[in-house]
Amino acid sequence: MKGRAGEEKSAGRAPAEREKRGRTGPWRTVFWLLMFLPLAVTLAALVVLPDRVPMHYNLAGEVDRWGSKYENLIFPVLVWAMGGFFLGMVRFARRQGGESNGPAAERMLWVCGSGTLFLFNVMIACSLVEAGRLAVAGGGTLGQGFARLMFTVTGLIFLPLGNAMPKLRRNGWVGVRTSWSLASDENWRKSQRAGGVVMMAGGAVLAVGNVFFVRTTEQSLWFSLGCMVLLVVVLLIATAAVSRESKKE
Repeated sequence: MKGRAGEEKSAGRAPAEREKRGRTGPWRTVFWLLMFLPLAVTLAALVVLPDRVPMHYNLAGEVDRWGSKYENLIFPVLVWAMGGFFLGMVRFARRQGGESNGPAAERMLWVCGSGTLFLFNVMIACSLVEAGRLAVAGGGTLGQGFARLMFTVTGLIFLPLGNAMPKLRRNGWVGVRTSWSLASDENWRKSQRAGGVVMMAGGAVLAVGNVFFVRTTEQSLWFSLGCMVLLVVVLLIATAAVSRESKKE
C-alpha cells in the first residue's frame, strides 16, 4: 500500500514539475547561455589581443597597471560565481516556497539571474574592447563614455540583486548579516527587505547619475565612488532603524 501511495504521489507531482519547468524553461536556457558566453568571448579575445594589456586604471581613467592578456580569464570566473549565487537561491526557493509560492519565486530568480548575467556580459565585452584599443595605442585614458557605461551597468546590476535579496534564506555568507539579522528568520526577512530596497535605490541613482549628470571619466569615477560609500552608509542606517523599530514592538 505504501509503495502504491508513493507511486501515485510521484505520478501526481510529475505533471506539476513538467509544468513548472515549462514556465521557467526559456529563462533557464538564457541563464546557462549567459553564464558560459563570457568564456567563449574571452577566449576569442585572447586570440587577437596583444600579450600586454591594461589591467587597472586610476581615478583619472589613466592606465596605471599593465598585465598579461590571460589575466582577463578572471572575467568568466566572476560570472560563474554570480551564476552560482543565483543557482543557490533557486535551490532555497524550491525548498521553502511550497506549491503556491515556490514556482513564482523560482521563475523570478531565473529572470533576475539572467538579467544580471546579461549586464555582466555587456561589461566584459566592453572592457575587452577598450583594453584592446588602449593596448594598440600604447596607453592613454579610458574613453569618455566607457566609465559612464560601466557604472551605469553596475547600477543596473544592483536592481535585480536588490530585488532578489528578500528571497534569501538565512545564512552566514550573503545578505545583510548582523548579529540581529541572524538571530531569527523574522529579523533576517526584515533586514533583507530593507537592504534590497536600499540596493535598488542606490543602483537607480548610480545609473541615472552616470547617464544624465556626469560628463567626464573623472567625474564618473568620483560620483560612482561616492554612491558606493553612501550606499553602504544608508544600508547600515536602514538596518539599524529596522532593528530598533522591531525591538519596540
